[in-house]
Amino acid sequence: MITLTPYTSSLLEPLLSLYKSETEFEPHIALLTPDRFVELVQSKSYFDAEGLIVAQDRGEVVGWIHACVAAGSQEGHDPENRIPRVRMLILPRNRQDVGQALLSEAAGYLKEKSDRREFLAFHAKVGYPFYRGLWMGGEPMCPVTLPHVHLALDVAGYKNTQESIFMTADMPTPPNEISTDLTLSLEESHVEMAHEPMRESWIGFEPRRTVAHLNGEHAGGISWVIQPHLEETLGAPCMNIWGLGVEPKHRRKGIAASLVAHAMRSSYARGARFASVGTQLWNAPAHATYAKLGFVPHTILVGRTLDIDTLDT
Repeated sequence: MITLTPYTSSLLEPLLSLYKSETEFEPHIALLTPDRFVELVQSKSYFDAEGLIVAQDRGEVVGWIHACVAAGSQEGHDPENRIPRVRMLILPRNRQDVGQALLSEAAGYLKEKSDRREFLAFHAKVGYPFYRGLWMGGEPMCPVTLPHVHLALDVAGYKNTQESIFMTADMPTPPNEISTDLTLSLEESHVEMAHEPMRESWIGFEPRRTVAHLNGEHAGGISWVIQPHLEETLGAPCMNIWGLGVEPKHRRKGIAASLVAHAMRSSYARGARFASVGTQLWNAPAHATYAKLGFVPHTILVGRTLDIDTLDT
């Protein structure tokens, strides 16, 4: 019989053991150790143990779900706009009953905590202060290589609302500079986050940005970070690109590729030997840019939303 209880520290080790067993096939999902759980999850201001619900069957942890109400953590997001969401769902592939019980319990928790009519799952649309750098690099969405998680969400009414292609590259040597006819000036710096949810989401990491200037004018920029926690699964740290943009009038001139190459070389000098990026499935120009630098498709990532009015009909 399944019993559901809020998280307590006595459940941490079996909770993390299940996380490991269900994700260890994927080298771009970092190990979640007790210390990392405390630093990167439990210490965040939006963490609520009541929303981290653990499923047990005859005393054995067989699943857990993390729900909370939190603001977005990206630039342009209103730090006061708190949104209900499912952050994580872990269960064995043969226990759909566990998935449904956890999702139902999480829905009840979120309805008590918020009057919003839409819940997000795996962070479609907005930012994700928890699990950054642990779950598929910097990408908040859930890989299709966990079909049982998607099945549980789908049965519970969560609809697929966002898809990304997660691409990866090996860096046994630093990539060559991209040759262009432009005289670009590239400047790299630490990123100062715009508001507290953004700053909190980067605890434990040192996000950086490289900006390109052309004839003294801002032409574009790339935001990236080194993920040290992936060294255990990949064998070396991984650089993750979490933002890339070029001003419209300067596109198709090789600036994006130059920025990506610079970030890869800089991260290589800091010890990274792998790179990753998640970008919208429809963004063919971005895919082509990354392919020039050796990125290949790794998996599809999906974000979901739930209209809770459908739960009451």
